[in-house]
This record gives sequence, structure tokens and C-alpha cells, in this order.
Amino acid sequence: MKILHVITALNVGGAEAMLARLLEHERSCSSSHRSSVASLMPPGQAGMRIRESGVALYDCGVERASSALAGLARLRRIIDEVRPDMIMGWMYHAHVATALAGMLHRVPNPTIWNVRHSIDDLRQEKPSLRMVIQLGALLSRSARTIIYNSHAAAEQHGRLGFRAKRAVVIPNGFDCDRLRPRTGARDEIAARLGIDSRALIIGMAARNHPMKDAATLAIAVRRARDAGVDAHLLLTGEGMDKPTGRLARLVGELPADRVTLRGHDASLAELLPGLDLLALPSAWGEGFPNILGEAMACGVPCIATDVGDSRWVVADTGLIVPPRDPEQMAGAILSMAQLGAIGRRRLGEAARERVKQRFSIGQIAALYRELYEEAVSGTAPAPGTQAELYKPQVM
Repeated sequence: MKILHVITALNVGGAEAMLARLLEHERSCSSSHRSSVASLMPPGQAGMRIRESGVALYDCGVERASSALAGLARLRRIIDEVRPDMIMGWMYHAHVATALAGMLHRVPNPTIWNVRHSIDDLRQEKPSLRMVIQLGALLSRSARTIIYNSHAAAEQHGRLGFRAKRAVVIPNGFDCDRLRPRTGARDEIAARLGIDSRALIIGMAARNHPMKDAATLAIAVRRARDAGVDAHLLLTGEGMDKPTGRLARLVGELPADRVTLRGHDASLAELLPGLDLLALPSAWGEGFPNILGEAMACGVPCIATDVGDSRWVVADTGLIVPPRDPEQMAGAILSMAQLGAIGRRRLGEAARERVKQRFSIGQIAALYRELYEEAVSGTAPAPGTQAELYKPQVM
């Protein structure tokens, strides 16, 4: 079976990482499925990863709104060249593009959409993205199936008018052989980054964006320090090495030797096992945050805000606090500090076991393969199949 994945962009992000993991797993297990990828925008860092895995990668060349029609024409030519048995669209712009390309194609291919974002309030999104999301809702019946990576997103998009013959929730999957605890990782990271080994190392790995709300974490770390916790804040991600505005001011209020700022880190599998805990203070927009699964697989306990499916992902292996609430975030940091190293390690072991049992890449890839077969054959899933287990209750 030939599958064409169409994605909005291939830079640094959760959707790109999940697609790359699926393709790498597909190649490693000698699957009979053969995938190609078309990126609407010129491929970035994730595109390099996909090329290195041996998957054919196409560039539709969309760099601005004025080149969208030319990009759509390129996508149609790519479909003619690849002749896929089915198409999967990743992220909103790709949803619209696959729907329009299907209208232009003489023999439409069965299409699956993949939604990787939750929407608590559509007004929080940029006006241009709001328009694309609303257009996607109008075109959503062209998709045979819509995959959501969180139950929250499935319910939210249903209220926004997203409809398909079927909707399922398939969580993100993780390679627990690559992402794992590592003996001596904490000492190694502390020495490499100049962190005092006596401090509680609190990491946040995300791009510097208001949605991720690193400012709330900075305030919480300061309050935890005021309460007696010797906390060290480690921020890593695109733009985190050069914070501006409010975040720069808040980070500047922490002792200089208790803050580490880094840009995008391609080797999180090396960094994460060295943390005492991972914090994700997102204000909105999360579906299934990749970083939670990655940290948990590495045996690191997490504190996350109650956004998207974070509560379900973490379950009883970490702590959940309300978004935009630095006081409760600080309280969670205090609780983690009071557990001590042994208590945090036990919590991290439970977190890793949860990922192995519920979110391993092998299990998740099997769900995708099941959907591929259904889309091409045109059959409905048999009761009790794996994909049926993840079917949203409200749509």
C-alpha cells in the first residue's frame, strides 16, 4: 500500500515529530506500506530527519499566501506522480489542501485528516489560522476519518463543526528503547551545563511562545525558591536562549547561577534523563503534548497544566495544576521537592511504565496501520478492534 502524508510544514513541532516516529518505525519493521511525504512549506529540520530515514520527500514550495495556488498545483502533480492508495493530511493547512486537491483530482483518493491541536477558544488563535480552521470544518466531510491525538481535541473540533464518516482518538507514540532512564545522566547534565548538583533541576522543553507560558513557570520557580527550594530552572527550545519582554524580566529575577537558557535541542533523549522533574505550563493549545510522553519514558516525573489531554497522559504519575496559576505551580514544585530523590524516582518509574503500557510506538503504529487498511478497503472497523477503543464518546 502506498501512502502519501501531506503536512503543513516540517520544522520543529509535535506533529512533525510524531510523523517522523511513525515513518521510522515503519521502515524498521519492514512494513509492506510505502510512505512518501509532501510538505506544503519548504522542509526544515524535521524534513532532514525524514530524508535520513529513506522516505521520499516532496516540497510544494508554499512560502506565503500568494504562492498557495501554485503549491496546490504542485501537490496535485505530486499525487499524480506518487499515485497513493490513500492520503493523510497533517495539520490544518494540509487538511484544506488535501480536500481541495481531491476536488481537482479525477479519481479522489481516500483521505484521513490528522488533528494535533486543541482549541479551548478559537479567539486565541491568529485571525489567519482561524479562517483556515473554519474552512477546514466546512470541508471536513471530505475526510473518511479524522484522527485526533487527544480526547479534548476531538470534542472541541466536533463543536466547531468538524465532521467525517468516522472520528478516532489515537494518542502519540514513543520509542521506549531510545527514550529511557540513563544511569549517571543527572551528574553528566549538571557538569556539562554548569548546574550545581545540589539544586532541584526543573526542565521545560518547548518553543518560546505565549501558548507555552514559560512566564508562569518562571514565577512559580521564584516562589518555590522563596519557600526554601533550591530550584534551578532549565529552559530549552526554539527562542528560549534569547527571551524577550516579560519572560526576560522574570528570568532575570532569578539568581544567574540558577538559570540555564538553551535554544532548540535535537538530543532531548540525552537531556531529559538528567532532570529531576519536567514542567509544562501551557496556557492553551495542547492536544497530547509530546514532551510529557518523552519525559515520562525517560523516567522523569512531570508537572503539567490541565490543558488538552495532559491530565489523562500523566494520570497518577505526576501532578496537574490549572493553567496560568503560578501559585499552584509553585505548590506542585514544593510537593515534588518534598518527595526527595527516591520518591521522585519511584514516580518516574511509574510514569515510564505508563508510557510502555499505553503509548509505545509499536502499539500506536498498529492503530495507524489498521486505519490505513480500513480507508483503502472501505470497510468499517470490527467491534473491539484497537482503533475502536480510542473512538471519542462525544462528537
